[in-house]
Amino acid sequence: MEPVVDKKIDDKNFWKIWFKAVHKSYIPHSHIVQQIFNQLNYNIRDLKILEIGAGTGRDSWLLAKYGAQSYALDYATAKMIKKKFYSNNLPLICIQADGENLPFRDKFFDLVFSQGLIEHFRTPDKLIKEQIRVLKKQGYLIIDAPQTYSLYNIYKTALIHLDNWPMVWERSYSVQDMKKIGNNYALKLVKLTGWDIWPLFIRNLHKTEIRKKNILPKKLRQLIEKQWRRFENTKPAAYTAMNITAIFQKTQA
Repeated sequence: MEPVVDKKIDDKNFWKIWFKAVHKSYIPHSHIVQQIFNQLNYNIRDLKILEIGAGTGRDSWLLAKYGAQSYALDYATAKMIKKKFYSNNLPLICIQADGENLPFRDKFFDLVFSQGLIEHFRTPDKLIKEQIRVLKKQGYLIIDAPQTYSLYNIYKTALIHLDNWPMVWERSYSVQDMKKIGNNYALKLVKLTGWDIWPLFIRNLHKTEIRKKNILPKKLRQLIEKQWRRFENTKPAAYTAMNITAIFQKTQA
């Protein structure tokens, strides 16, 4: 079963269009990548890491750059990822496949992660089970999704009810939802964090420029940015930020 999408548009074509038109910036999701580095103690060389629903592949590309055996899997954009990043001669393995039927053997990966994927599945049971299946014992599963109690979710929910949401269907996840995933699939919930805020301009107010001149001194801007990053790495951020990131560990064989 693939993600539920608006029947007016083919889902694979939707993500191809999104890849080309919206993701012009290939800057990695810094919070997600940072959580991966932190959890693995910055020792990712030669570890097998799988990203499901890789989109532009920007996160997998960065992990490959730092020495991981990085796999970018997407059922719509894998060929585009390959075209974009293979010229860098990095060992980024691009695979076009369905996240509910992963073409890997059991217990193959040290870490599996997704960003902006699970929320597009009304019933993500098979998606989660497949990720657990290919994960080694003591390996990590990272799930990132929109957070329920945020301004963004209020805005999104209203547009969905009005049948005016421009994206494919999606839901949001709370701290309790993430805890439930851990309980339902016998996973240890290691850490909860959150990142970003909506509307996005609020997040970058301290970077605002007037006539190409920053309104705040450089040291103050750096201090605000440092404190914001520190807050994003705490559990309270998982309750209030735009997105929630959960790190699980597979403790059973």
